[in-house]
Amino acid sequence: MAGIDWQLSTIAILFLTGLGWGFFYDLFLLIKPARRQAHFFDFLFWIISLLFIVPVIFFTNWGELRFYLWISLLVGVGCYRAVFHAPVYGFLKMSKRKLKRRRGFF
Repeated sequence: MAGIDWQLSTIAILFLTGLGWGFFYDLFLLIKPARRQAHFFDFLFWIISLLFIVPVIFFTNWGELRFYLWISLLVGVGCYRAVFHAPVYGFLKMSKRKLKRRRGFF
């Protein structure tokens, strides 16, 4: 059985991964089309999320799926949504508007 320091570092890394996953979801919402091919983009989001999260789980915990891993991921996403979602999403929307004015972006 691993030490408590190893488990706490795993929880911290997966909490930060949850924060990154929340940011990735905001980026996804920004580029997702309104109606056309929306299902394809949903599927693409989950595939890219899987490619983002699975290596982190293997790096931190050698692929052992434990309950506290999922809790720390969900707490990270929840903290991102509660604290960072509004300012980050507003900044991303403003950046998209400014880039749309220039030709060749989006």
